[in-house]
Parts: sequence; C-alpha cells; structure tokens
Amino acid sequence: MATIVLLPLLARPPEPTGWVILGALVLLSLFVIIGLWDAERFWWCWRAVGGIVAGGCLAYLIAMITEGRWFGDGRRSSSTAFNALMGLIVFGYPGFMWAVFGRFTWKPESEYDDYTDEFNEIDEMDAGAGG
Repeated sequence: MATIVLLPLLARPPEPTGWVILGALVLLSLFVIIGLWDAERFWWCWRAVGGIVAGGCLAYLIAMITEGRWFGDGRRSSSTAFNALMGLIVFGYPGFMWAVFGRFTWKPESEYDDYTDEFNEIDEMDAGAGG
C-alpha cells in the first residue's frame, strides 16, 4: 500500500516515458494488492498483472529495436534487444498467456479431467476390492 502512495510522491521522472512507467508500476501494485485481498472475487486483477508484465516486456523489446541496440558491450546486464527478447520469452509470454486465457498452457482445463477420472476409478476399484 505504501508503494501506491509514496512512489508517485518520491519519483519525479524527467520525461513522459518515465511517467508512463511510473503509472504502470502503480497500477501493477494496485492490482497485486487487490488480487491478494480476495483472489477468487478479483480474478481479473491477476489477468491485468499478466497483461501489464507482457506489455512492459514487449515495449522494452520495441524500444531496444528502435534504438538499434541489438547486442551489448559484453556485459549480460546491458540493455539490448537480445536481453529484451529473453525477457519477453521468460516473463512476457507467461504474462500474455495468463492475461488472455487465465492459464499458462494451451490445453483447456477439460483435458485434465481425464487424469482425475483415471485416479478416481482406481480409488473406487481399490475400495471395492478391500471390502
């Protein structure tokens, strides 16, 4: 909660891009707090968090490509398009999947019921065999 209140008061970005990033961080913090408050009721907050993360990673990649920074100066921590692409794969793709589908896999949840049915049948057979 302190992040939402204090971050806009303490940070004074010099450029409009900084204000956009600051707003995204405040929104991200707000959605996380609301989602942690009641995850079932505010399920859409976690989708918004995934969308903000995916959008941030995509914006980072676009910024690095437009600046022409493909590969860095040899340090792994340098801001490059390659590092932005890795961030998009590691963080942006799962964020996108969660924002759009509400899950991290391409399989619908109904396909997972096959596994639970097998286990339920085995448990029922074991219960019947013992008695």
